[in-house]
Amino acid sequence: MKSFTEFLTESKKTYPFKIGVAGTLPEGFVDSMETALKKYDVVNMSAGKKTPIQERPLDFPQLQNTEVTYFEVELNYPTTVQVLQEYLAKCCGIDQGHFIVRNPNEPQEEYQQPKPEGEYEPMLTQEDMGGPSAQNEVAGNRVMDLLKELEVARKERDMDPTESAQTGEIVKDIEQKENAKSVLGS
Repeated sequence: MKSFTEFLTESKKTYPFKIGVAGTLPEGFVDSMETALKKYDVVNMSAGKKTPIQERPLDFPQLQNTEVTYFEVELNYPTTVQVLQEYLAKCCGIDQGHFIVRNPNEPQEEYQQPKPEGEYEPMLTQEDMGGPSAQNEVAGNRVMDLLKELEVARKERDMDPTESAQTGEIVKDIEQKENAKSVLGS
């Protein structure tokens, strides 16, 4: 049987991020960014990939006619996108509007990935649409299940909790004289 420390060392998790910087990079920017990222224990940092100059870059719609440099970074220490973006912009001396940090699993990143080659075929034309059948959870089958659930709920609601309470002789001896008169006019 493995010890806890062995499990811990085997379960090393890294946190990937994609960092985009708009505009021309100042001299020594990559070194200052790498130094700033040491706080989060950098595992891997790719060389910057520049996009061509675009009228409106996709990640920076507020900027015009600029290039964007993207870095892919893997960190050992977990952090959020917002914290990392603020920290890097401050440490590297670049306006935060020219910085973007994204998680590679975000929908924006998946949307930008190239589509697989081949002809598109709609799922509705296929006999087997993939996945388990949901016929037991629709129409008549679901109605019957719902009615059974409602019947059980009604039986639980109709149960009177005071029904099984025993009435003793003390209850019979109490007269209803208290609180019989009005406080305002008696």
